[in-house]
Amino acid sequence: MEKNIDKRKLKETESISFNISPDRWLVSFQEILMFLLTIIYSALAAYLYEKTKATIAGIAILAGAGFGCVLFALEQSLENETFLYDNDEHLWRFVIIYLLAFGGSVLFPMLPVGGWPYLAVFVGLMFFSNRMIGFLSGCVLLMITVMIRGDGVTSFLVYLIGGLVGILVFSYVYETFKIWLPLMISLLIQGVCLFAGEFLFADGPLSAEMLLAPALNLSICLILLLLLLKYFSSSLIYRNRELYMEINDPEYPLLVELKSFSREEYYHAVHTAYLCDRIGKRLGLREGVIKACGYYHRIGVLKGENNWENVQLVLEEHGFPQEVKDVLREYVSPKERVISKEAVVLMFCDAVISSISYLFSRDAQAQLEYLPIINMILKKKIESGMINVSDISFGEIQVIRRILVEEQLYYEFLR
Repeated sequence: MEKNIDKRKLKETESISFNISPDRWLVSFQEILMFLLTIIYSALAAYLYEKTKATIAGIAILAGAGFGCVLFALEQSLENETFLYDNDEHLWRFVIIYLLAFGGSVLFPMLPVGGWPYLAVFVGLMFFSNRMIGFLSGCVLLMITVMIRGDGVTSFLVYLIGGLVGILVFSYVYETFKIWLPLMISLLIQGVCLFAGEFLFADGPLSAEMLLAPALNLSICLILLLLLLKYFSSSLIYRNRELYMEINDPEYPLLVELKSFSREEYYHAVHTAYLCDRIGKRLGLREGVIKACGYYHRIGVLKGENNWENVQLVLEEHGFPQEVKDVLREYVSPKERVISKEAVVLMFCDAVISSISYLFSRDAQAQLEYLPIINMILKKKIESGMINVSDISFGEIQVIRRILVEEQLYYEFLR
């Protein structure tokens, strides 16, 4: 998809123009398709399960109303660009996983209540959209299953809690991809809820056979989650890691072009990226993202002025990850507020490199006192109010200050 202007500006243009982009039509078609299929096939499934006309109508109405909430969340997420990774540019991922999960939701009533693998359904829906959409769509499908089955609120709550825990513990996997702790926690909570539902709310006498359905459920959920994580890692996580390794190479063609254009800009980018990388590792930030931002925060000079329009144009031409574009938009665009920690770190590192380089340009033999210089730079940035609404904490600012002071030997390369 060619994007030569900001997504938000594109959406504003679409809202007042009759010339809606083909991508917008495709998204609308996918949303309408999911909405209609949810209503029609939930009603058809209820009919095939020989439910009464009133129940069929109730299931269709509630399924439509529930998916209406999902549609609202989809539109809001597209507007605010809050999808995980680049899922907003590939809505078909969510459409496919939703339709597969919907197919399962109308088949699950044939299984024992303790055998519905809804933990994997909730997490899978979240992986290919975001937390809110995953939770809402999972609730809609769970509601359809429970209403067709005819079970009470207990079954709904058992799987609702398990799905909610799954979304919460897996919601940061896309940043670190540390999967085993979230996997253990989600399966443990799901197991507790399932066994509690089987034993505490059982109508008849307790028996060992009650353990069979929950145990089978947890086994299936484990397999499905591992398959989801495998696909997620191979198609998104590791693909992005390889991309970051490529664009963060000082010999990457775009950086070579910057070096040919201006050696001063090139070395400023290299030094800024070095400090960003050092601080990012210490603070546990997204290392590839923050290092790339250090390299390319002034790449707009290749198009003339280093404004956001030029920076975005270059990044789009070279297919940069959305995370990098988001941070650089915060930092470069005067209309945006600096919120992310990566943007704050970039601001401090850029200011330190610029200030020390300027002082050396006036007197290459100058003996600088780096501690007061760094303290003054950070003080001015903080007092300017630019980071008032950012996610950075006071303690993290002190860590940044300490690292910048520790790098005094490195600053000698700026002479």
